[in-house]
Amino acid sequence: MPDIIPKHKSLWTLTEILEDTSNLPEPIIKEGILLNGTILLIVGPAKSKKTFLTQNLALSIAMGKDFAGFKITKPKKVLYYLAEGGYYPNRERLKKMAKNIPPDNTENFLIDFPPYMPINHPESYDEIYKTIKESDAEVVIFDPLIRFHDVDENSANGISEVFSKIRQLIDKLGISVILVHHTGKVPSRAGRGSSVMIGEYDSCITIHQAEADYIGLSYSMRHVETPPPNRIRFNPDTFWFEPENGIVALLENSGGSLPKKEFIKVYEKSQPTAYRKIKQAVKGGHIKDEDGVLALVR
Repeated sequence: MPDIIPKHKSLWTLTEILEDTSNLPEPIIKEGILLNGTILLIVGPAKSKKTFLTQNLALSIAMGKDFAGFKITKPKKVLYYLAEGGYYPNRERLKKMAKNIPPDNTENFLIDFPPYMPINHPESYDEIYKTIKESDAEVVIFDPLIRFHDVDENSANGISEVFSKIRQLIDKLGISVILVHHTGKVPSRAGRGSSVMIGEYDSCITIHQAEADYIGLSYSMRHVETPPPNRIRFNPDTFWFEPENGIVALLENSGGSLPKKEFIKVYEKSQPTAYRKIKQAVKGGHIKDEDGVLALVR
């Protein structure tokens, strides 16, 4: 069983805290987006491609391959509970996404299509527990969260009960969990329903609708420094998200800044395209262009 966040010990003495030298659990997705034994919440409005993003993440974790700026450390076995969209549409979607996935990685991805499975009910919890254990899954996804409980979303006690059941699965089975949830009227509250949910997750990705095929992402982290927001582009030909452009990655690899003339030389696009991408990145608030030097906005 991997090291997990030791947050469920009933009482800690100051002596124990001072003597604790344990390391932070290893990341599954770097920058603290998903650590071993934690809960990642993915939140977004309707039609914001939450499930596309989650399926991209699931397949990438199963393969151990990076995508759209998400850095995956190594392959993990994924069990995906998908309760929306139906089998046949998702079958076709996954076939398109998996077009370039090597055959030896396909056994790392498992999916189930339960229409409704309330984890706060003992019989459903036991079935989920048994399936996870028998599958040897390391990352488990519930999409969307609303189909896996029947409590009042606005009830603090009810939502706490649901997350308590999820934490039990984490503690007993050594898994990490990804939950997909809808935003409410106040996006900063980490989704629709009781604000108690803010204290229940370990990390959160919030999807913000953007123009055309672009979506904005912002992050909230409990255990590490929160990464800056970014935008990614959905490719309708592959069903995969891609970086908005390569400027941010190139500047990151160059220490955060680069003379514009030097950037134009190393950027693997035509000069007009490079200038257009610079303009887009500046307008999007990702970089600044001052005195002929391009720099990341921190």
